Amino acid sequence: MRNLKLLAILLLFSLYCHAQKDEAYYLKIIDSTKNKALKLASLDSLIHDVRNQKDLIKFAERTEQYVDLAIELEKYEKAAEKTIRAFFNINTKLGQRERSLALIEKVETHIDKITDSYLLGGIYLKKGGAYYNGKSYNKAIENYSLAIKNYASKDSIYKADAIYFRGQAYSFVAEYIKAINDYQLASKYYENLGDKEYMFFTEGSIVMIYGANGLSKKSIEARENLIQKRIEKNYLTGIGVDYYNLANNYLKIGDSLLFERTLKKAINHNKQDNNNFNNLSVFYDQFSIYYSNKNDLVNAKKYLDLSVNETINNEKNTLNIASQNKAKSLYLFKIGNIKEALELSLQNLKHEKSRNNLAGSREVNKLLSEIYEQKGDSKKALKYFKDYSNIKDSISTTDKTNTLSYYQTLYETEQKEKEITQQKNSIDLLAKENEAKQRLLLFGAIGASLLFLVFYFYRNRMQAIKKIKMQEEYSQKLLLSQEEERKRISKDLHDSLGQSLLLIKNKVSLKDDSQTKELVNNAIEEMRSISRVLHPFQLEEIGVSRAIENLISQLDENYKDILIFGDIDEIKDALNSNQEVNVFRIVQECFSNIIKHANADSAKIDLIDKEKEVIISIKDNGIGFDFSEKYNDFKSLGLKTIKERVKFLKGTLKIDSVKGEGTTFTIHFPKA
Repeated sequence: MRNLKLLAILLLFSLYCHAQKDEAYYLKIIDSTKNKALKLASLDSLIHDVRNQKDLIKFAERTEQYVDLAIELEKYEKAAEKTIRAFFNINTKLGQRERSLALIEKVETHIDKITDSYLLGGIYLKKGGAYYNGKSYNKAIENYSLAIKNYASKDSIYKADAIYFRGQAYSFVAEYIKAINDYQLASKYYENLGDKEYMFFTEGSIVMIYGANGLSKKSIEARENLIQKRIEKNYLTGIGVDYYNLANNYLKIGDSLLFERTLKKAINHNKQDNNNFNNLSVFYDQFSIYYSNKNDLVNAKKYLDLSVNETINNEKNTLNIASQNKAKSLYLFKIGNIKEALELSLQNLKHEKSRNNLAGSREVNKLLSEIYEQKGDSKKALKYFKDYSNIKDSISTTDKTNTLSYYQTLYETEQKEKEITQQKNSIDLLAKENEAKQRLLLFGAIGASLLFLVFYFYRNRMQAIKKIKMQEEYSQKLLLSQEEERKRISKDLHDSLGQSLLLIKNKVSLKDDSQTKELVNNAIEEMRSISRVLHPFQLEEIGVSRAIENLISQLDENYKDILIFGDIDEIKDALNSNQEVNVFRIVQECFSNIIKHANADSAKIDLIDKEKEVIISIKDNGIGFDFSEKYNDFKSLGLKTIKERVKFLKGTLKIDSVKGEGTTFTIHFPKA
């Protein structure tokens, strides 16, 4: 056994030394590196280390450094996540509420750059908690509401917590109906999440509101229902506490029989509930106080001894000791041990005042009054009796005020609901009275509207057909005009500029200037290329089939990174000159689009001569495109031009394109 202890000590020492070494390593990186991302990662590791070492001061400092640097690097979600995780340690364990709130507010200034609903809701949840701890309950409610709004369906557990916390804040500002509504909603969330512990805990909070507001009967009814629900759902963890609270409710209304019976149930269940064994001494104390007040000192001593033994055998806590001292002081007074009863009662009063527990202070003041009266000190007896009476009146007034406030709020809520119902009924009645008139008017209006719409749509359709026809005629005339203009410019280039360049070439040849000659030759070729693009004169010489073959050869030769090939049927005397030009332009425009935009490795054309029609199919293996998107793009004139030329040929155009799988243009048009 001794060896095992030694091994454990050595292991802990080794881990501590390793942590110190890691801390020095990361601090060195932070002090020396200019890489802010590396510095952020090192701070993250340091935060983890100091948290393990439970050095909360360093933890808070490193967290603040991390958040500042994360914001500087625009890592807003990292900053938010670290702030949310650090909040409990800084706010609760370190007890620095203002510091934790400042950290939250720093991240909140960048909340519009955060998209994660867990982080958005978490920021407001923690901020609400900071205000709640500072007793700024209205601000807490405001932030809990924002948390509820920002949490998404995936954050149900956190949303349930936010609703529950808001309910707590509402109860502190005496908004009891709203508090109860929030508790009920939170309970449903917990139930749906399968969290029975918090479901019953939340429902218990509703019962506590009834009890705190002096609604004893309502509190008893609600507590009985809660216990029954626990039994039905076979969730008995903590049921002993519910029985204990129910017993005190029975005692408050003077039902001693039910008090004894219920408190015994509380003790029996608590003995079986390992999670709540520390409450058992408190239950014994309550029995001891009860029997002391009845002057049944045998049973009072019996339960006091059970409480003392329970405290000895189990871990002590402040609640158990304070409860036991109250039972012990009353018992000592009853058996005549005035000195010890007085000392213990003064300690009890100090404890109850530190907890701001008015009910506890009331009972201790009453006992002190009786003790001093027994001692013959009437002055102090009167003092403590006055304190007892004042606290009793204060509690009674508060209970009455809270009860009145509860029922007034409930009444106002019911009245509002009643008014809404009445208004709704009035609206429904008016709606029914007007329904017949409206129906008649409606049918008349529909009939007139239908006649008008028939005429309107017929007129619009005729105008649309006329407009489309005019547009098509205009487009066709525009295309013919363009071709004529291109033909003229091409001829002028060939006949005028071409001849001039040839003369220059001949003169340069005489001077034997090879460099200038090469430049002139390039200019002649470029001029011929432009001339061919403007108007394919070869159509008139060799026909559309051979002209397309020449086009394919030129493109395949000029663009080495794409293979261009095809099968071209000979079309003789099937098309007039205008049709041949449009066919050639369609093919030319399709290949231009493929070369510029398709990013394809290969492209193929099939020109098929059928008996009554001609079919053109152009296919590539490029990136594809969305036809409607491209066609509606005002900059994309190529597709519109192709479509207009197909209309000129009285043909049909079909485009099959899938992004990443290439494009196929298929054109059918009849022979002339």
